[in-house]
Amino acid sequence: MKNNYLVGIDIGTKKIATIIGEVKIDEEREELEVIGYGVAESTGMRKGVIVDMHTTIEEIKKSVKEAELTAGVEVESAYINISGSHIQSINAKGTINITGRNHEITKEDVDRAVTHGSSIMLPNDKDILHVLPQEFIVDSQDDIKNPIGMIGTNLEVYILIVTAARAAVKNLLICLKKAKIDVVKTVLSHIATAESVLTPDEKELGVALIDIGGGTTDVAVFEKGALGFAATIGAGGYNFTNDLAIGTRTPIDKAENIKRKYGCGTDPNLRNQNIEIPSMGGKKKRLISASLLADILRPRAEEIFEMTRQKIEDEGLQNKINAGIVITGGSAVLDGLLEIADEIFSAPVRIGRLFGIGGLIDKVNTPEFATSVGLIKYGLKDMKDKGMIRNQEKTFFQKLKGYFNI
Repeated sequence: MKNNYLVGIDIGTKKIATIIGEVKIDEEREELEVIGYGVAESTGMRKGVIVDMHTTIEEIKKSVKEAELTAGVEVESAYINISGSHIQSINAKGTINITGRNHEITKEDVDRAVTHGSSIMLPNDKDILHVLPQEFIVDSQDDIKNPIGMIGTNLEVYILIVTAARAAVKNLLICLKKAKIDVVKTVLSHIATAESVLTPDEKELGVALIDIGGGTTDVAVFEKGALGFAATIGAGGYNFTNDLAIGTRTPIDKAENIKRKYGCGTDPNLRNQNIEIPSMGGKKKRLISASLLADILRPRAEEIFEMTRQKIEDEGLQNKINAGIVITGGSAVLDGLLEIADEIFSAPVRIGRLFGIGGLIDKVNTPEFATSVGLIKYGLKDMKDKGMIRNQEKTFFQKLKGYFNI
């Protein structure tokens, strides 16, 4: 990070979004403000995986350039996201004996336990993306979040290991390098998105996050403040658009506009109305019943939510989602989608919107920017953990002013 700037680049199937944030710190508080943003169409990706490197490189450059012009700063490094059906999460456990002085647990002991738990055999085509501690146990006392400083003879840790396809990660890094962007860290999309739309209480109580992107849908479950499960489904917003284009025989771009305007066609006030739509090949426009939208789009929404529910149930986490379901991503705002999700999950459902950030928030305050904004929020935490961001030390006169409350 240079001059307290943080950059997040969300490289998705339908768009590449770059967000530039500035960290502002004074003696009382710390703020993260969006000062620049850029969006470029993504045509070199399919279902979260690069299929055309040259095109992806140029589209990254375009998105970054637009953000630079908005912010008036030059981008040198960034946090980037990764997703796709190649992402897997594995639960593991590490156990060590505490042999230090007075059996006081140190950071080194925690690191040893995590390393022991993450020492698993992986296929040659897989790499570890994240190792995430979920819970510590000290001498049979469980539900411990931070055991450092405690006294004990035995330390156990439950961790979630997130893996990604080696080729997918390397191809992404090559694209960023050729776009002249240094990668600070590659972050799982699920984690980045959660930073911008989930509250600490939701993560603690248990919540499922469903991020419906252009080509994929990310699914994550948080419990006791930690990520407990992550997966990606190979269907997303583009499938809605494609279904509509085929079902109504209208061009893809026109189908996208219809989808965004009318949603899933479940509004009772629209069902008996006719909608004018363009025809293929430049033929004259036609009228279709709004109820046809529901017949076409509802099955796809039900399929995505049913697949999501099945993945959660397969992990035995269906009873852990006490805070309900949070839906985000570009398709989250489709009219009628929340009602369909409510029927499938029989749980509280809300749209995930951005919080805890300022600046040009009115320009990016939509679910489709959840991941890119989440990347800079993740970056702020990461930099603080590394000791690279500290509150400015108060001067003598600032302390004196605070003492006299003036």
